[in-house]
Amino acid sequence: MAKHHPWQLYLTSIGYLLVFGIPAIPLVSVWLGIKTHHPNLFSLLPLLVFYGIVPLLEYWFPYGVPSAPEELSRSKGWSYYYRGLLWLCLPVQLAMLYCALNIWGCGLLNPWGSLIYLVSLGMYSGMFAITVAHELIHHQQRLDRALGGLLLSTVGFGTFKLVHLRIHHRYVGTSLDFATAQRDQSIYSFWWQSLMGNWSEAVRCDRQDRAKTNQPFWKSELLLWSLCSLLWLTLAIAIGGWQGALFWGCQAIIGILQLDLINYLQHYGLTRQQDAAGRYEPVQFHHAWSVGLFLHDLVLINLLRHGDHHANPQRSYPTLRHDHQSGNDSQNVIPEYPYNYSIMYLLALVPPLFQRVVHPQLDHLNSLQTQPSPNQVLAPSPLSTPHPSQGRA
Repeated sequence: MAKHHPWQLYLTSIGYLLVFGIPAIPLVSVWLGIKTHHPNLFSLLPLLVFYGIVPLLEYWFPYGVPSAPEELSRSKGWSYYYRGLLWLCLPVQLAMLYCALNIWGCGLLNPWGSLIYLVSLGMYSGMFAITVAHELIHHQQRLDRALGGLLLSTVGFGTFKLVHLRIHHRYVGTSLDFATAQRDQSIYSFWWQSLMGNWSEAVRCDRQDRAKTNQPFWKSELLLWSLCSLLWLTLAIAIGGWQGALFWGCQAIIGILQLDLINYLQHYGLTRQQDAAGRYEPVQFHHAWSVGLFLHDLVLINLLRHGDHHANPQRSYPTLRHDHQSGNDSQNVIPEYPYNYSIMYLLALVPPLFQRVVHPQLDHLNSLQTQPSPNQVLAPSPLSTPHPSQGRA
């Protein structure tokens, strides 16, 4: 990793505060609409930022942020800063949902403005809550993992906490992972596969956990996060009546679909090789599509440096790397899409167009894949043990 001056690392660390720009944008758009007397027009602002302004800024400045050294992120002061920033996201998420619900239900917007605002709010809610929760549930501290579960419950996605580490990280790049999109699979097919897989695998994992410890259902973690989601839904109804229920349910569904769209792009068509014994190779950088661009890095706390995250799942977000490597071997290549992720989101919604753009790159990556030599032995993989559906977690 390249060395950077301390001021660059400090500036980057401060830059992660931009994560709070996600919940701020939907609220600022309404404030601008009121000030200009065009609230319906400004309901489009969050989508314009996401699909217009961000790609332009990153086109003009196509550079990532420097990764923090491991020793810096582990130091007491910086460790509390990086974690504390994530802790603040739960009250901010709840405040954003409360304000947005009151705005949406007050009659300020016409039907089209209300629909556009609800869609954009759901996208931003999911990006904020699930992105931060994803980081928290990877932490060793119980407090952090609990806060991650609470964040996920605000978008009705507590199942993610149960299956992400045990299923997705373990079986990524194989047909055993419901969260890995296969080549030629459309986003619409993947959405259904992921939604069903998240729920069915969460139920399976929860049953196995309780069977191991002989615990009753009322001590179920799945039940806990479901009750938390029910609490947020109840509060939404208390605040906004049936409109509150509609608001909370729609933002949750849209947020989950937004996360699954990101997941679709992060693993589309990438597979792990098997040796002669049928064991899968360990997860490496080239098993995820990654990107290192400053706004995505800061706002999404390096979520899209996904190859390093899967290769080193315990590495904290400020230390995730995206080194541009080269070579004639797939081991030295980090898969990157030709366009900014905001553009790739739109392309994914049109499968033939998406495949026309992505498949040539996928073919090139596959051409670099080399089968292990007869004398090469791959390190034991977690996949040497059965999938939970076969009776083991």
